[in-house]
Amino acid sequence: MSIVEKAGANVLKTDFGKKDKKKKKDKNRVEEMAETPQPGPEKIDLDFAALARRGFYNPDDRSSQLALEMRAVKRRLLRRIGYLRSSGERQAFRTPGKQRNMILVTSTRAGEGKTFTAINLAFSLAFEDQIETLLIDADLSRPKVRDRLNLPEAPGLHDRLLNPKLDAESLGWRLASAPLTIMPEGARAERPTDLFSTARAQEMWTSLSTEKPQRLVIIDAPPVLAATDAVMLAKYADEIVFVIEANSTPEAAVAAAVDELIDINPNVSLMLNRCQIGAGGAHYGSYEYYDRSDATAAPAGKDKPSSEG
Repeated sequence: MSIVEKAGANVLKTDFGKKDKKKKKDKNRVEEMAETPQPGPEKIDLDFAALARRGFYNPDDRSSQLALEMRAVKRRLLRRIGYLRSSGERQAFRTPGKQRNMILVTSTRAGEGKTFTAINLAFSLAFEDQIETLLIDADLSRPKVRDRLNLPEAPGLHDRLLNPKLDAESLGWRLASAPLTIMPEGARAERPTDLFSTARAQEMWTSLSTEKPQRLVIIDAPPVLAATDAVMLAKYADEIVFVIEANSTPEAAVAAAVDELIDINPNVSLMLNRCQIGAGGAHYGSYEYYDRSDATAAPAGKDKPSSEG
């Protein structure tokens, strides 16, 4: 064996050894969690004053511009999934197997405000409407929910996908002041798409939807053009909220991303973020159903810096 071949063999041996140790460590961690009784999500309180200073929804200020904007978005969304009748009356029950309670939030690329939108939507649903809500960080490669809410690392979605013996309902945190549960990303995943395409993932998403039909599940997914994860997750969702940053995202990129989603799931609605439309306009200025005949999202006005990615 030549010197180069020997060097290559040593590198391969070292790399595989590290990967094997990491996989074994993750497997042991998941098995230990499965054997440990799961008492339920830890109850927490969030610092909403601090979050409000960063632009997030504040339940103590329901007349703010953001609260009004989320209210308009939320009502259209609830009507689209059949949670509200046209009169505004809440549905008393759902048809078994057709809960329509899984809502995927994504965008064309990073930084358009999808995580900001997912968090504010969950806050608004839980605090204003007292709707049981589960917020899941499914962006396993670049998770942001914990960072935005200043929460520590904890077992979450990835751990549940690795081991179905884990109780998904016990993972994450439960707000003490509202019917909102937050499931973090969990252990870092190397190939999330492979996990999302398994029968195990199908079983988990179905279980989350059917076990609590009146609960709404908000899924913060990766951007469509950044990874294939969002397209894989789209098949589990009942409604997709596609966030577009006004006057920033190229129209051709938006059309390409939305077309990828609509091939899997036709229930796609567009939300225009960081824009102003006339007097009293909002950076959530548009929320409309996407049709394949639409070339692009609705045109927007001037940028209005407000939300985070």
